[in-house]
Amino acid sequence: MAAGHSGDPDRWRAMFDQVMARIAGTFGRVEPRAAARSYLLGLLTGVERKNCRQLAERAGHKRPGPLQRLLGYARWDADAVRDDLRSYAAEHLGTDDAVLVVDETAFLKKGRSSAEVQRQYTGTAGRIENAQVGVFLALATPRGRALIDRRLYLPEHSWSTDPERRCETGIPETVEFATKPRLAGEMNTAALDAGIAASWVTGDEAYGQAPTCGPSWKHAAPATCWPSPVRPG
Repeated sequence: MAAGHSGDPDRWRAMFDQVMARIAGTFGRVEPRAAARSYLLGLLTGVERKNCRQLAERAGHKRPGPLQRLLGYARWDADAVRDDLRSYAAEHLGTDDAVLVVDETAFLKKGRSSAEVQRQYTGTAGRIENAQVGVFLALATPRGRALIDRRLYLPEHSWSTDPERRCETGIPETVEFATKPRLAGEMNTAALDAGIAASWVTGDEAYGQAPTCGPSWKHAAPATCWPSPVRPG
């Protein structure tokens, strides 16, 4: 959901319903569509531990099965949902002085079975931990801000060259190793190609010091901001 609107609960609910109507066609069956609604509502609440069991309890379900199936087995196109949400955010937040914001975050894990997990430094914990790392792209304008894309970082040595491990976790053969700045560049390019008009891309020093971040990124020196070519929608 795009941030920056009033706290009117009726308006918020109406906008949430608009979003759900926008992505409804991505789910071929009513069951995963309903589960997606419950899952998203749960994520937007104050539930402390946002796992399927606690989110299911919050939604009034007797068991977490529907939410677990949504995330693990149900057939739906996550990229299509991303495209719908990105266009929705652009329609409601888009302005000529929009900024694309790149950042990464870690998801701490206890085991090694989650896709792309390994021991690595994370700012989330401030130390080396067992974690997944995701790179995210947000759209920020005077009207508000919203996340519009994501990429899960695939570690080069522990995952990229281990076909058995990739197969067990469902990572497609087409997914290859890419640095985090490269992932950010791909998201930036995709956003511009989708009609997002942004004058700048911002990120921390890990991205500002990267020698190449993708075809649409332009930066002349290690910095935290780059001018980004505006592509009309």
